[in-house]
Parts: sequence; structure tokens; C-alpha cells
Amino acid sequence: MPNVATAEQRAAQRRMVSRTTCSGILNRDGLAFWREAGCGEFYPDADEVAEDLKVLQVPCEIVTAYRFPLANAHSPRPRKGYEVRIAAKDLPSLEVWMPSLKNTRAEMPEDAPGWGFTYFQPEPGKILIGVRTSFAAAWPWWTEKQAARMGLLCAECGWDLRRHDDESRLPYNIPTRPGGWRLVCGTCCDDGIHIMDGPQSEARAADGPVVPAPQAPANVPAASTADGAP
Repeated sequence: MPNVATAEQRAAQRRMVSRTTCSGILNRDGLAFWREAGCGEFYPDADEVAEDLKVLQVPCEIVTAYRFPLANAHSPRPRKGYEVRIAAKDLPSLEVWMPSLKNTRAEMPEDAPGWGFTYFQPEPGKILIGVRTSFAAAWPWWTEKQAARMGLLCAECGWDLRRHDDESRLPYNIPTRPGGWRLVCGTCCDDGIHIMDGPQSEARAADGPVVPAPQAPANVPAASTADGAP
């Protein structure tokens, strides 16, 4: 903390300490705070969180992110929200105001999950690696029921595709329509071989970066487990 902090900075600091403790999601890529779209009438929205970080001179960005629908929701559609994300490289700027955050980061496993959910995208003659970045940062810690409502369980056998302890069950996107999203484990789709052996066509668009896989799919680092709710 600066030797002389303004009243505005001290107020922002108190709010950010509370938010980080109660709803911050810390992962390999940084720290995130999710806010449902249109929540400003009831509690601080993403813009207000970002404004406090600006006062503390902590770089951040606001991205669109989705969470599972509530159990009593009439619509099965995911809830749209906005997530304030502080990249790992910028977290020292926040640690100046929250020294305890540095200790928490030091205890994080090297194979902790990041912002994106990684999957394989079979295409005729090749296989791509996709990264789904539109899930809220808490996706690794959703319950299986919540993950199922977001399509993160195998559409055929129900295997939790966030697990990577079985290389035969890694996630593949095998949609029923072009450009769709339908994850199936490698056991249920034969690692997408039937698609790779099919006629050549253009690759489908993905939600995040898609790059050619240099070889047969390798094991993806296992996600760590922790409790945390936005």
C-alpha cells in the first residue's frame, strides 16, 4: 500500500478486499469477478468493480461470460454476465493493497485451470485444439448438475469432461449441426476418427483460439478443486 493513500483509495481497497474474499475466483490466468447482466440495481456491477480497480491503479478487462441457469429458472439458457478479469501478470498491482493475495497465489498448483476450457475439434484430415473462453472463471468448480446444464458433460455417457485423469475420455466437439457445440468424450466418439477420415471441408468456427494439434491428443493438466462462488 502506498505510504499516503487517499480516502477514495482506502474505500476502494476495503471493497476489493471484501469482494476478493467473498466472490473472487483465482486461477492460473489471474483473478476474476463475475456479475450477472443487469444486476446494477441490486449490487455493484462489473463497471463498478472495474472503477474501484482503476482507483487502485490495477489493470483489468471486462469480458462477456456465462454461468449455468438457476435451478428454478424458466429458461434453460445460460445466464449472461460480465466478468472483470485481472491477468496474472497484473496481480502484483493488487497485492500492493492485498498482501495476503500473494501468499494465496504462491500456494496455487502449477496445473491449476485458467480462463478457458480446452477441447478437441475433429475436422476432415486434421484435429484442432479449441479453447472455450466464454464460461465464467468458476467453471472448474461447478457441480456436475451445473456443468451438465452448460454442456460440460459427455452428451452420450455423462462423463464429466472437466476431468483429465483418463486420456481416453478427453473432450471432443461433435455437434449435430455445423458450427454447433456438443461435447463427447473420446471413448464415445472414437476420438473423432470418423470425422477426420471424412471428406475435406472448412474448419468450424470456435469460441476461442483454435490451433492445429501437433500430434495425437496428449493429456491435459488436471483442474484443481476449490470452493468459490461469484
